Amino acid sequence: MLGETSPQHYRHYPLSAGGAAMTHADTDAVWKIVSQIGGDNRYYAMNSLWSMREWLDAMVGGIGRQRVRPEGRPIQAGDRIDSWRVLIADAPSLLALEFGMKAPGRGVLEFKVESLSNLTRVTATAYWQPQGLAGKLYWAAMMPAHLVLFKRLTAEIARRAEKGL
Repeated sequence: MLGETSPQHYRHYPLSAGGAAMTHADTDAVWKIVSQIGGDNRYYAMNSLWSMREWLDAMVGGIGRQRVRPEGRPIQAGDRIDSWRVLIADAPSLLALEFGMKAPGRGVLEFKVESLSNLTRVTATAYWQPQGLAGKLYWAAMMPAHLVLFKRLTAEIARRAEKGL
């Protein structure tokens, strides 16, 4: 991202997909689950698809199969979570991860946690800046998975937050 850490920088990317879920858990409980994503915790939903994408990245010389994350402290900007780089870690409301796998474009996965009266909404949105036709085709190929993935991911985050997992 060349040092850009403002959501306005990536929210203007022309392509996006996302999902959201509501929960009775408070924002801190939801943030706890959101901020533990990756590493041995994996991605809470459809992990076989995440793993397949990691294998494909590794096959073309990328860092896709790395399972790393900071331990023993809250995540912060600049940290690595698997192949992602943390752009923003603003507890308990915003986590933005820069896509680190090889692909024809640039992407950010953003998690927002918002308090709405007696409920909390968790949103996961992927923003994509394609590089040429290959970047547009890549996004189109990923879209079927995105249509299901982010809804399931946010629902699982909400479920785990309610259960205190």
